[in-house]
Amino acid sequence: MSRAKTPLGTWGKITRRKLGPTTWRARATMRGYDGKPRMYQMTGPTGAQAEAGLLAKLNAMLPPTDDVISPDMVMSELAKFWWLEFEDLKRAANTRRRYREIIDTYILPGVGNLTIREANVSTLDKFLKGVRTKHGNATAKMSKTLLTGMLSLATRHGAAAANPLREVARIPTSTKEVRALTIDEVAKLRHDVYAWQQPTGRQNGLHEKDILDVVDMMLATGARIGEALAIRWSDVDLAAEKPTVTVRGTVIDVRGKNGLRIQDHPKSANSRQRYFLPLFAVEMLRRRQADPVRQNDLDLVFPSTTLTIRDPNGFRKQWREARKAVGFEWVTPHTFRKSVGTILANTQGMAAATAQLGHSSEQITSKHYVQKTHEAPDNTEVLQVFGEKPK
Repeated sequence: MSRAKTPLGTWGKITRRKLGPTTWRARATMRGYDGKPRMYQMTGPTGAQAEAGLLAKLNAMLPPTDDVISPDMVMSELAKFWWLEFEDLKRAANTRRRYREIIDTYILPGVGNLTIREANVSTLDKFLKGVRTKHGNATAKMSKTLLTGMLSLATRHGAAAANPLREVARIPTSTKEVRALTIDEVAKLRHDVYAWQQPTGRQNGLHEKDILDVVDMMLATGARIGEALAIRWSDVDLAAEKPTVTVRGTVIDVRGKNGLRIQDHPKSANSRQRYFLPLFAVEMLRRRQADPVRQNDLDLVFPSTTLTIRDPNGFRKQWREARKAVGFEWVTPHTFRKSVGTILANTQGMAAATAQLGHSSEQITSKHYVQKTHEAPDNTEVLQVFGEKPK
C-alpha cells in the first residue's frame, strides 16, 4: 500500500543532528502549494533552538488564514473574514450599511451557527426559500449574493470543495410594471400639494411648507431624493444664460458615525453631471435663495428645519402624509425619476432619457424607468390589404 502524501502546506517529521560542540541542525521536508516537496533547515546552539527556528520559518511561509478557515468553522466566523475582505473594496457607505443589515438581520440568525461543512445546497436552499417567503424576492436575492461571496472565500481557502450557492434554486426577479405620472397628473399633484402645504391655522413646520420645492427639483432633473437633498448653492448657477444645477453627491446615513453626511459622489459615476433647469425650477430656486430663513452654514439648498442635512427617510415620511392628503398614494419620490425618464423617452428618445438619468445603458432605462404604452404602431394602411375584395 502506497504511503499517503503529506498535505499541501504541511511538513513531515523534524530531525535534529549535532554538527559540533555548540551547533545543531534541524531539518524538515515541506510540501508546497504547487505539490513539490522541499527540504528546509535551520541551525542553533542547541537542538531545541534549531527546531524552534525551523518551525518559525515554516510557519512564516504559510498564508495567514489557511489554517483558520476550515470546514468546521461556523458561518458567523466566516462572515467576519469575508467582511474584512469586503471592506478593502471601499464600497459606498449605503452599500456597506445595506450589506451589514442583511448579514445581521437574516444571514446570521438563519445560518450563522452552521459550520461551512453543514452549509450544503439543501440547507441553504431551504433558508433562502424561507427568506423569500417572509421577506420578499429582493431580500432573498441579496442574501444569496452575500452568502455566495462568503462561501467563495471558503472555497478559495480549501474549506469547501465547491460553492453550494451555484446549485440552489434561482430566485425570480420581481417584475413590477413601471408606472409614471402623466403630464395632467403632475399638474394636478403640484397644484394640490401646494394647496395642502399652506397654513391652516395650526403651526406648520418648514418641512411641510417646502415639500413641493423638493418635488420640483426631482421633476426638473430626474435626480434621486438623496441627490436632491445633497445639492448646495455652490452647485447652482442661476446667473448663466441657461441656469444649471450640478449633482455631485448624495445624503447617506452612516449609523454609529455621526449619522447623516453628504457622500462626495452620487449613487453612480454617470449621475455626477450638470443639469439645465426648466423655468419652474429656476423660479423656485430664486425664491429660496432670497429667503433668509433658509440660509445655513452648510450651504444646503434644502436643509432640515434645524438647518442641517435633511434626512431622505424623513422626507419620505412627510411625502407619505402629503400624497395621502391629495389622493396620490401610489407615488413615491422615485416615481418622479420614472416620470422624467418616461416623458423624455416618449418625446426625445431613449438615448436622451438615459443620458438625463445617468444610466450606463438604454436597457436599464427602458426596463426600469419608462412606462410602457402597450400600443402597437399604426399599421392600418398596410393591414387593410387583408380586407380588400378579390379582383
